[in-house]
Amino acid sequence: MSIHHRIATAAAAAVAAVALVLVGAGPAVAGSPHFIKNATTASLDGTSLVVDFKEAGLESGSVETITVTAHLDATFSCVNGGNNVPSDPKKTTISDEFSNSDDFTAGKNGNVVGSLPLSPPAAASVLDCPKGQKATLISGTWSDISIEDETSGAFLAIPGSFSF
Repeated sequence: MSIHHRIATAAAAAVAAVALVLVGAGPAVAGSPHFIKNATTASLDGTSLVVDFKEAGLESGSVETITVTAHLDATFSCVNGGNNVPSDPKKTTISDEFSNSDDFTAGKNGNVVGSLPLSPPAAASVLDCPKGQKATLISGTWSDISIEDETSGAFLAIPGSFSF
């Protein structure tokens, strides 16, 4: 085999190797979508529960529908004009699941970072008070908190409960 043939063969092999590397260097494909536990937290803002989150392992530019769900046990009471609860208070309690969803777009790094709030229902929609009294949310506890990416299927239960 001549020296020119060996050089040509080596050059062809090098071009083929470079072509394989370039073909493999296409856009990154999504990994395993998941919420980052230490970057996904819940906290209270007044009576609202706010879930801050970070999800990783997504395809860059993908639009993800994120849903936060939690259970609320709350007590509502009628309060008079002096901001006092009457001696024979009209009260009601609720125990129900609440959720909130929104769409988020993954960044170039395949991450979505965001926040979703859950708010209790308006007191007037839960309790009808006599004239001169106002329906008021007295207390409540958010529990059984979870976050789910409806698009990717990622899910995380967030431990703890939050009382106000």
